[in-house]
Amino acid sequence: MGLRRRWGAAALIIVGLAVAGCGAPQYHYVADSADNAYFKVPPGWHQVSPSSLQAVEGAQDGVGTYAWSEAYDSSATPSVEHVFSATASPVAYSGVVSLSTAGRNGLSFNAMRDLVIPVTSQARQQASADHTELSGFASLSDQIITDNHNDRGIREIFDYDLGLTLETFDLTVLVNSATTKVYFLLVQCSETCFAANYSQIAAVVGSFTVGGGS
Repeated sequence: MGLRRRWGAAALIIVGLAVAGCGAPQYHYVADSADNAYFKVPPGWHQVSPSSLQAVEGAQDGVGTYAWSEAYDSSATPSVEHVFSATASPVAYSGVVSLSTAGRNGLSFNAMRDLVIPVTSQARQQASADHTELSGFASLSDQIITDNHNDRGIREIFDYDLGLTLETFDLTVLVNSATTKVYFLLVQCSETCFAANYSQIAAVVGSFTVGGGS
């Protein structure tokens, strides 16, 4: 399956950084030193098996080469199925893609919106034509973002009906200033779960940082 259909990206080495200080850590930091990217998750969230994640990510669809992917699940029984379907507890899925020449030439804000799951109307129409079962789309927030390294991208919050209940997605996609790498973080769970856990989800999303460069 393609990058969009399988919510695609990669396989880089992750380094977990312990939070300094006394007592139990409030967050677990996940860092990729090679690409200067990191985010944090609560210590109760558990890593999804890397092999199971990579087994369902699929091909790159001409966008580029996977560099890393990592997922964390707040469920007591973490599963890759929670990353790619409806889930009653928050999951975070992040990755890095090294762009090909075609990927760089085709990169736009709309391409970033559709990198992981169809968001734009054109991508949703194509998914429907391909018989991908996604319905009930509603855009809740649409932002263009930049950071102090001149990385640029989008943050989208949206709903989909995945057949059981409405699922809310919080997606951040950034491309570095050299347009050689794309970084993404997706946090999701059911609409009611997302509202109940919003402060925790916002902390995870707000921690997503990339360091620029080539």
